[in-house]
Amino acid sequence: MLALVIVAKDEDALRTIAHAVQAEGMETVTSRSLAELPAILREAPTSGILLDLVTSAKSTAQEKLETNDLLQLYPYAKVKVMGNDVRMLGHSRSLQQFIKDCRAFPARTIRRSKRQIQYISAFLSADDRFSAVEKTVTLNFSDEGCFAYSANDWEIGDRVWMRFMENDCIVRGTVRWRQPWGNNKRLPGIGVQFDFEP
Repeated sequence: MLALVIVAKDEDALRTIAHAVQAEGMETVTSRSLAELPAILREAPTSGILLDLVTSAKSTAQEKLETNDLLQLYPYAKVKVMGNDVRMLGHSRSLQQFIKDCRAFPARTIRRSKRQIQYISAFLSADDRFSAVEKTVTLNFSDEGCFAYSANDWEIGDRVWMRFMENDCIVRGTVRWRQPWGNNKRLPGIGVQFDFEP
C-alpha cells in the first residue's frame, strides 16, 4: 500500500491533512515532529511527504538541516490547513495532483547506513559486457548503494552495471530513483541500490 508521511505538530492539523489524504485512497503515516522523520523513513516504505507550514516554521535549525536532504528524495510539499481545507503551498497543483504524482513514485525506505560524500570515477552500463558505457562519477556512497551523475534517461527499476576506475571492481545494481536533467536545483543522476549476490 502506498503511504504518505504527514508531519504536523498540531493534532487538529494532522488529523485534517490525514483525512484529506485518506479520502483520496492513500494510507498515511503521521508524525508530530520533523525530528522523527529520519526514523520513519528508515522503516516505512514512503511515496511522498506532506509538511505542515506551521510545523516547518517552528522546527529548529538543526531539525531542518538534518531532514533537508531527505525531503528531496521524495515527492514533497508544504501545506497549510485553513479550517477543513488543505492548501498546497509553492505549487500550482492541487492535493489530488500531488497524490497522483506520489502514486507514480515507487514507495521506498531510506538507507540504514550513513551516506558519505565520495567522488569516484566509474563507467556506467545497461549490460554486463559494457557494450555502451557512460562516463560518470559518484557523488556519495553508502553500504547499500550510491548516487551517480548521469544526464541519460534511466528509468526506475533499470538494471545497471558500474565499473569503478580506482580498482576495476564491477558492481551490479538497480536504479531506485532518478533526478532528471534540467532541474536546476539538483545535479542530474540516479540513485543505485547495489545488488549483492549470495
